[in-house]
Amino acid sequence: MSLIRLLAVDSLKNGMKVAKNVYWCDGNVLLAKGVCLHRGFIEKLKVFGITSVYIIDELIDKIEVDELVTEQTRNEATLIVKETMQNVKNAKTPEGEKVIKIVDSITDELISNPNIIVNLVEVRAMNDYTFAHCLGVSILAMVTGIGMGYDYKKLKELGIGAILHDIGKAFIPDEVLYKPGPLTQSEYEEIKNHTKMGYNTIRDCNDFSMSSAHVAWQHHEKFDGTGYPRRLKGETIHEYARITALADVYDALTTRRSYREQIMPHEAIEYLRDAEGITFDPEIAEVFLEKIAPFPVGSVVQLNNGEKAVVTKINKEFPGRPVLASIVDSTGSKIEQPVERDLRKDLTLFIVEVINVWIGRGRPGR
Repeated sequence: MSLIRLLAVDSLKNGMKVAKNVYWCDGNVLLAKGVCLHRGFIEKLKVFGITSVYIIDELIDKIEVDELVTEQTRNEATLIVKETMQNVKNAKTPEGEKVIKIVDSITDELISNPNIIVNLVEVRAMNDYTFAHCLGVSILAMVTGIGMGYDYKKLKELGIGAILHDIGKAFIPDEVLYKPGPLTQSEYEEIKNHTKMGYNTIRDCNDFSMSSAHVAWQHHEKFDGTGYPRRLKGETIHEYARITALADVYDALTTRRSYREQIMPHEAIEYLRDAEGITFDPEIAEVFLEKIAPFPVGSVVQLNNGEKAVVTKINKEFPGRPVLASIVDSTGSKIEQPVERDLRKDLTLFIVEVINVWIGRGRPGR
């Protein structure tokens, strides 16, 4: 298998091959793995809001990539979230059995690899962000639950609450929900109502537990008591909601939105660490952050010795010190035969910068 590299769309060139599928908002494939890029494809990626793509680099034939869940499960889950939101928007009761079944599938796939690390950046269109976001939050929350030792029942409750955490947004007008510019105070208050409406929707469905419903109600509460809607503080916030709050913000930060750019995983991790004990439960945050690779597979980084390298493998015990393939030396010259650098073993080396992926700063979503 060839090396994959995460490259900014602005840096793509004709003839490059796509290494991982690029997804549309409904989970379907927008650009398939193996497609050879040309100017038309590159321009379409920009139109659809795609900022980076995994491309194939033939320099190295050794790489290890762990997928959190299968493509089939992701696609099915995204469609179920979309269908559920549409039903709620049309004043129909959510089909609880469908949601439970897909959460069962996600749970089974995640617990089959309990030591998995989130080590890839998902490439997806930003249109209808809510559907893919709900799935991403659910997966991240459940990965954290596994790290906290949750049993199957608790994982399912957490997963259901997390995948439906934004279901209340079905009641928010699209012109407010997807407004590209700043919200007015009245629009912000309208957005905030999605927590209570989401809670009521889940609570009124007999297929779901009250614990899952509280995720929708409380995922915007903050550990220091400054969140909404009830300004709950500390452990008075349901544990599932404290987990989901971390997943919600992380996924929002690392995904492009209509009103801001995304940031890289290591920057999102820095933001979450700074907010420990303020926005987030510090103990849960530590478990969550242990499951996130700051420098995902395919990231292009610069080392303190001046070399540029591609992340090829995550050391699960030390995600912040991955295995790299150096491709440019300290003088800026291309290395013909990439050199492996295992940062867990070579403690004199460390990553100083992530390069050639994207540039942007942001803060959590609404």
